[in-house]
Amino acid sequence: MRKLLGGVLFALSAAALPAAHADDITKAADRGAAARRSVDYRLLQLDGHQVKWGASAIGAGAKVRYMLVPAAMDFGETRNCRGLKPMDELLAASGIDPARVPGEVAAAFEMWERAANISFQRVDHPAVADILIGAQAVPRGRAFTEVIYDRRPPVTLTGAGPTNVQPVAGSIRRIDKALICLNPEKPWKLGFGGDVEVYDLRYTIAHEIGHAIGLDHPGPSGQLMGFAYEEHFRVLQPGDLAGAISLYGRRGLPVAKSPTQVLPARPADPRGMALQ
Repeated sequence: MRKLLGGVLFALSAAALPAAHADDITKAADRGAAARRSVDYRLLQLDGHQVKWGASAIGAGAKVRYMLVPAAMDFGETRNCRGLKPMDELLAASGIDPARVPGEVAAAFEMWERAANISFQRVDHPAVADILIGAQAVPRGRAFTEVIYDRRPPVTLTGAGPTNVQPVAGSIRRIDKALICLNPEKPWKLGFGGDVEVYDLRYTIAHEIGHAIGLDHPGPSGQLMGFAYEEHFRVLQPGDLAGAISLYGRRGLPVAKSPTQVLPARPADPRGMALQ
């Protein structure tokens, strides 16, 4: 039995078959597994809702702003990234030149920007940043992403009066903020070097950006979004590309404006969801 990415099971039994036929079946199974891996992706679901930036519609493009945090920031009772701080300590401990980091981060975002109709802009103030990146204030694990989305269900107008509103059934929720936090006590590097115990900064951040835009782990390996760190590729794989396009459409399409919606007058729940 072969377990494929995304939790799909593919089984073929070669018992009691001639050796040549068994070999053919094994080769066919390998080809089938490779074909499935090539387009494998999984959209992130939080509390049963799909989440994305921009308009709450699958295939609609988006514009997102990001920033490396310049000072310590506390986000309260979030699950994964309760506090962020500048990456100075992390970089110094791993002997990484800080001047190279903005370029590595920009390259990680550019992977996704080239893949689908989502664009990223670096900004200089955390108040206007949609995605914040920094070191963990309380070190744990290796790297995490916190996705904070608007928990208020969007509704549509059903009449002229202000109370004539209806929730949109099965709606896609809009992401409000995402935090990417890296453990400053773990070793880091720039580029691949064969030691998979030391993670490449660009690869890791690109993976976490995938979570931040609405993609989940499809399985352990074979895609950049796989949950196991590996050094076989440093670019998006077919499943990563397909996932990004499914959420934001193909590159070059106009970015749709968010449709007019009336939201119930209650605060959004600030809690985030665990992503690893």
